[in-house]
Amino acid sequence: MVTSTAPSADTPPDRRSFPLDTEKWEAFLAALDAPARDLPRLKRLLSEPSVFSDRDTA
Repeated sequence: MVTSTAPSADTPPDRRSFPLDTEKWEAFLAALDAPARDLPRLKRLLSEPSVFSDRDTA
């Protein structure tokens, strides 16, 4: 098996640009400007000990 970190021939050369029409651009900006949402399930998950908590740090 051969692996490579080079992009494949069918990968678009520039994935940094995603054109949006005016309506979608405004929605994107509104999402960026909106206050952060409270996510209680994520907060609970991140407050629980990790499965790696008891492992030695060797």
